[in-house]
Amino acid sequence: MTRTAVPLPAAQDVTLAQAMLDALPGRVCLVDAQGVIRQTNRPWRDHAAAGWGVDGDHVFASSSVHGLPPAVRAVIEGRQPAASANLHAMPGQLLVRATRFRHGTLDGTLLTLDDVSAAERGDEALARFRHAMETTSDAIYLVDRATLSFIDFNEAACRMRRCTRAELMAMGPMGALEISRPALEAVYDGVIAEGDAVAPVEWAGTVNGRRVYVEIRRRALHTADGWVIVTISRDVSARKRAEKGVRRAARQQGLIAGFGHLALSQTDLETLLERAATVAAEGLNIEYAEVSQRAPTGDGLLLVACAGFDEAHIGHPMAGDGRDTQSARVLRTNAAVTVRRHAEELPGACALLDRHGVQSGLGVPIPGPKGPRGVLGVYSPREWRFNDEQVNFLQSVANTLATAIDRVEAEGRLQQLSQFDTLTGLPNRTLVLDRLSQALAHALRHDWRVDVMILNLDRFKIVNDTLGHAMGDDLLAQAAQRLKGCVRASDTVGRLGGDEFAIVLPKPDDAATVAKRVMAAMAQPFHLGGQDVYVSASIGIGVYPEDGPDAHTLLKNADTAMNQAKQRGRNTFLFYLPQMNDQAVQRLRLEAQLRNALERGEFLLHYQPKVNVATGEISGFEALLRWLHPERGMVPPLEFISILEDTGLIVPVGEWVLRTVCRQLAAWKAQGLVPRPVAINLSARQFQERGLDEVVRAIVAEEGGDPALLEFELTESMLMADADAATRTLAALKAYGVRLSVDDFGTGYSSLSYLKRFPLDALKIDRSFMRDVTTDSNDASIALAIIRLAHSLRLDVVAEGVETADQLQFLRSHDCDQMQGFFFSRPLPVADCTRALREGRRLAGQPG
Repeated sequence: MTRTAVPLPAAQDVTLAQAMLDALPGRVCLVDAQGVIRQTNRPWRDHAAAGWGVDGDHVFASSSVHGLPPAVRAVIEGRQPAASANLHAMPGQLLVRATRFRHGTLDGTLLTLDDVSAAERGDEALARFRHAMETTSDAIYLVDRATLSFIDFNEAACRMRRCTRAELMAMGPMGALEISRPALEAVYDGVIAEGDAVAPVEWAGTVNGRRVYVEIRRRALHTADGWVIVTISRDVSARKRAEKGVRRAARQQGLIAGFGHLALSQTDLETLLERAATVAAEGLNIEYAEVSQRAPTGDGLLLVACAGFDEAHIGHPMAGDGRDTQSARVLRTNAAVTVRRHAEELPGACALLDRHGVQSGLGVPIPGPKGPRGVLGVYSPREWRFNDEQVNFLQSVANTLATAIDRVEAEGRLQQLSQFDTLTGLPNRTLVLDRLSQALAHALRHDWRVDVMILNLDRFKIVNDTLGHAMGDDLLAQAAQRLKGCVRASDTVGRLGGDEFAIVLPKPDDAATVAKRVMAAMAQPFHLGGQDVYVSASIGIGVYPEDGPDAHTLLKNADTAMNQAKQRGRNTFLFYLPQMNDQAVQRLRLEAQLRNALERGEFLLHYQPKVNVATGEISGFEALLRWLHPERGMVPPLEFISILEDTGLIVPVGEWVLRTVCRQLAAWKAQGLVPRPVAINLSARQFQERGLDEVVRAIVAEEGGDPALLEFELTESMLMADADAATRTLAALKAYGVRLSVDDFGTGYSSLSYLKRFPLDALKIDRSFMRDVTTDSNDASIALAIIRLAHSLRLDVVAEGVETADQLQFLRSHDCDQMQGFFFSRPLPVADCTRALREGRRLAGQPG
């Protein structure tokens, strides 16, 4: 056959045709009028080995084809526009389609090869799928990709959509999914392109006013009639609601946990109340929340904190005057109360709620020691159906708030005990020192003087011994009131202890005039038990800055002057003079001798037993430092301990004490005795040394000691001097296994916050509280409060200074853990301690 030359098409037309071929699915090529393959797409080229050829080959001459069907050849030669035919001779069963194509300079025929066998398999799969559709509870839809209409769906689909078959068929995929046609076409084309790797998607919509969550899985089936999109939808609304509930519960638990942490650390009650309201509103995702507390008169409730309401409403009555409000019902029943329709159930009961259009509410009691102390409530202008989960959450917030209030109030009471004298109501030594320090700082800025007076009642001991402690206490209380009447409101009168008082004059004044006024007041008779008693006062005066740069020095020098006044006959006052302090010379002499005492082996340890109150057995010892002076004999600790502290000698001496205790514990063990834990007093200077824990570890390791048998006693002032550093040091010692206790508890800060912060094991009740614990209700209350506080924090309690059987019985009746004092034993030399351990010495009257 003679063929004419075909002009070559323009380059841009070839490029466009190639892009079109590459975009078409299946195997496609472009053939010119002579049957020459001009362009192919990748699927065609990948199957060129089947015999159709590649670019430049002649389809008419292909031996693999065995001749094209006449209809297809007619299309190529331009005798008809389109045709299709089966090619049974090819591997597999193929369907060839021929379509005329003309664009620009391009003129030819598009040949498309389809796998008929695959299409038939798709039809079979579709048939099987149709059979299974009705046996599943999932909603199944068959969608025609070409028309975007439903081919079929099962009854489960109608149930899920809550409509009839006719309604769902009319709705179509776009209506069912609430999606536009282009968007749905993009989704289905993506499914066709991804094949079997289509991941499930989630869809959320509204069905008959109900929010529905559906998990959708899709796959595409290629049938003889085209692509069918199979959609399987599973209602996961219940799962979604459960997941939402879990997230909500987790969020609520997080809010409660955060509030609980704040409740343990925050001391400002207003902050705690405001946070409780905020947590309640956020946790329930509700518009308003209120915290109300009983009015000061005890009648009704007042708004004290809120969320959502304007803070200007603080103080608004939420109950009272006989009104039946939601909060009043909570207070009356001491139980949770819900109101679904306020306007109907409680019309006009609460003006605040009416102004905000509140419709529903929930209130729970805030527990107190004697019934509800208040109400925690939430409100909404919408109608709510509060469930048990929401009630429990709100009650948890209320309970946490109640615990926080109890803690703040208890800490306030304990702070009152720690800063004020319970007998006279005057500031104690700690608060006096604090106020004096503040006055000195103010005086430094303004360059003026500050006077401090130390006053001691003359002949008080005689009154106390002859008339009894009760009359002595009455005398001290009356003296305190007289002293307050002698000074200005800006001055401070405090009780330092016993019959000793202090007066701080923070602004310039004539101290001599004030002293004369005080002496005149004290000279007036005191009416005690129906009789008049006369005492006088000896007063020492220190002046800043001449007599000392700081509070401690001023108090010390004023005390020296007061002692001189007593020695000069009492009932007088003296200003401090440097020559008064003869003790300074003695101190220097002792300091020089102390510097060599350790090397000369003049120090020794005595051990005072500690006893288990319940069993009567020795439960441990406290190591006490003694100085056996070569000339003076045994020097009282009060004379040399402070010198060791001030000079820094306490550090090497303290290491010697630790080393000696470790050796003694080893010696007891070698003698076949069961060692008891030994407590060692740490000084402030030792505690401030860097690497204290490393020193302890090294000494204990060198001596082969057991850290579990060691206990370090520290004072409150040492811990609070630098709380952060103290925390790190205590944590390191605790990690090593050493026990830690607070000595003289109740005489310092007595702060709950540090008890929670530091890793302590025990509290020691100061002997000043034990002295009159059986006769003074205030001392008894303090001791009992310390025992309960310690046990609530899982700390042991050791009472110091137990000297009578009545004191011991008080401790037993209130479950104190251990006692220490002369009633059982004075501090003993090592030999006597060893004998006590060997003989199993215990409290008299305890079972052996």
